[in-house]
Amino acid sequence: MDKVNRTRLTASDIVAPPVAPGRLAEYRRFGYISDQTISASVVRAARQWGSQPALAEGGHQLTYQELLEVVERAAAWLTGAGIGSGDVVCWQTPNWWEAHVLGLAVWHAGAVSCPVAPFYREHELRQVIEQVRPAAVVTAEAFRGFAHADAFDDLLAATGLGDVARIVLRGTRPGWAPFDAVVSHGRRQKSATVGPDDPCLILFTSGTTSGAKAAVHSSRTLLAETRQLVDAWGLSWEDVAYMAAPLQHITGVLNAMTIPLLVGASAVLADRWEPDVAVADIMRHRVTYSAGATVFLQELTDAARAARVHLPLRIFACGGAAVPRAVMEHSEEQGIPAARVYGMTELPTVTVMNRAYPFDLRAGTDGAIAPGVQVRVVGTDGEPLAAGCPGELLVRGPEQMLGYLDPDANRAALDDAGWFSTGDVGLVDGAGFVTITGRVKDVINRGGEKFSARDIEDLLVKHPAVRHAAVVPGPDARFGEVPVAFVVFDHPGQVTAEDLCRYLHATGLARQKTPVAWHFVDALPTTSSGKVKKFELIATTSTEERLG
Repeated sequence: MDKVNRTRLTASDIVAPPVAPGRLAEYRRFGYISDQTISASVVRAARQWGSQPALAEGGHQLTYQELLEVVERAAAWLTGAGIGSGDVVCWQTPNWWEAHVLGLAVWHAGAVSCPVAPFYREHELRQVIEQVRPAAVVTAEAFRGFAHADAFDDLLAATGLGDVARIVLRGTRPGWAPFDAVVSHGRRQKSATVGPDDPCLILFTSGTTSGAKAAVHSSRTLLAETRQLVDAWGLSWEDVAYMAAPLQHITGVLNAMTIPLLVGASAVLADRWEPDVAVADIMRHRVTYSAGATVFLQELTDAARAARVHLPLRIFACGGAAVPRAVMEHSEEQGIPAARVYGMTELPTVTVMNRAYPFDLRAGTDGAIAPGVQVRVVGTDGEPLAAGCPGELLVRGPEQMLGYLDPDANRAALDDAGWFSTGDVGLVDGAGFVTITGRVKDVINRGGEKFSARDIEDLLVKHPAVRHAAVVPGPDARFGEVPVAFVVFDHPGQVTAEDLCRYLHATGLARQKTPVAWHFVDALPTTSSGKVKKFELIATTSTEERLG
């Protein structure tokens, strides 16, 4: 392909405040960071735990030695396709073992991994492709009724990337290399030499802006994060992870990929969330740790109770969305030691706890500040507040991203001292425990998947019948929050909620973002400056009459 059209990413491309030398030295002195690189991680793991189980999904299992062999073959294929240091590889897949292998092969080849959320559709995929301009893409031919490969073909052609290398999983398609061909040749690739500060991971996250933002991590930041969790949870080669959360989410990357590689644990993958299947898999593989949003913990607890089994879990880290105390109480009664945690793609572990913490702290707070991480609570004037006073949380730490690809996003989110504005409102008590009480940013948190309300609004107001639109979070028993729309029409009565749903689907918007309840109003409440008073809309939101 034409290399001019694709991104070759280096650390110097990230225009963001660097970590101050003094803080970097402190991180190193306390062992929070090292010069270890993710590209060599599979080799290290195979040398130490070659015969140990590494990965299981469906009926397929691999030891660490077998994993290394297939990763080396896949990396050799990527190298042969011209993929190298700094090249970006996008992969949007179910949680299949082949996806796990290719995700590791991207790192082994020295390239930059860009996992793409499985629920993204044409609208979001276009944003991803335009920002990272990948050198290769990996996807399923189709999954859950969506033709992933079709979508990539169309979007790559539209963005001038028609010659991008392509790998298709569990299917065949002209112009795409099937997975078997990628790993069945005899060539094997040694791990690439990359620096600890070179970009290795791009994850997309939504904020108050309509477009998804590309957060970039290096080996240093990603492995610092991995060590935080390993140390906090006391993980080793004897542990087994269960992961139904997507591998394309920071939760999946850490718990199913980097943590096992660091300590020799094994990962059990599920390509969809089915609580009864999860209970059976956890019992069969003697799973000891897992992580996910509230809905996973709640439904896992119910399924275990119905099956009358005691799960072997030592920890279930629950975060990404509000965790009601009742959910924690039920899991505790069922013998599932859960703990609330707080973090974000940009700095994944702000807080962390394990089962040794008293239940009231695990259920009543969002966790203890992780080692090396700093949290500052500020008022609307930006000045620090006293302990116990709620305000916006600013954070920084050894696992903090290098920055966003977009310099403007960095200027908006990071100050010169490296403090990251989370957009979340909370407090820190005198003992260093964090409690989240709300948020500043205009984001909907559907079961741990966060997306911008403005993204949906921007599409709605392009409909010829819509004059104004506002989207806010509405309550949902399963997902915590779902999108709810308030719409003002030019000529009321001509368009229905079903019409607007069909319109949004036709734009390629992810179905998870489609409002489940619609309120047609004469006007939106606004401030004197014209800003919509969303807090008033939220107070009147109802999802009782819903379309989905």
